[in-house]
Amino acid sequence: MVSKPSKHGWKIELVPWDFSSPEHVQRLYEQRIACGWRAEEVPSWIEEAKKGGKIFYWALFSDALPEREKLIETHIETYPKESTPLRDTAAEVRLVPRQPTHVEFIPIGHVAVDIHEPEEDVKLGLPATGTVWIHQLYISRALHGGGYGAGTMSKIEMLAAQEPMNAKRVALDTLTKELQTDPKTRDILYGEGGNPAPLVSNEIWYVGQGYEVFNRAEGAYEWSPKPGITMPMNVVYMRKPLV
Repeated sequence: MVSKPSKHGWKIELVPWDFSSPEHVQRLYEQRIACGWRAEEVPSWIEEAKKGGKIFYWALFSDALPEREKLIETHIETYPKESTPLRDTAAEVRLVPRQPTHVEFIPIGHVAVDIHEPEEDVKLGLPATGTVWIHQLYISRALHGGGYGAGTMSKIEMLAAQEPMNAKRVALDTLTKELQTDPKTRDILYGEGGNPAPLVSNEIWYVGQGYEVFNRAEGAYEWSPKPGITMPMNVVYMRKPLV
């Protein structure tokens, strides 16, 4: 059975990130800074994209969204550095040529897709083929609560199921709900000077999008939320069937 699209999918359109464009690269860096995670990895993502690996897509409001212009203004008021429109200039996606439209747009977030090595998927308990991974979902913090994250996930899932990726399922990893809700770790992650704590943990939010936990990893990697503080990150691996 094909996974049903989210009721919010019509709100969002996706445009490929142009890793060869200084403007696109700088905007991704700025949005990762706003996200609070992995801005320093942008240069490595450029190299991955050059080889046909992980690629990002910009999330932008659909023209059909009635309050589109007002919402864009809300985003820009919070992030004035993002007031300059980008252009659709990506000439390839994962080494597949495409014809860019050169239409201007203001992205309100982004998301990435990738196909991992078969042995990596098998080690986690997935089949060797047919899985597309979704990474680095980010939606402007000024726009949370409007269904735009759900709409972005719906659109990227639809894209993953199409040629040339032909996903049978999508997978992702995120912080455990315990890590994000335990008062002690929550204060370290989202305390004074940091990003606001989410109202709902990532894990629970993704369950609401139709994902299920299929594996866990304690201390999957270390992260420094504040100068002088390093803590292990516990993650859950989640999946969702598309066919």
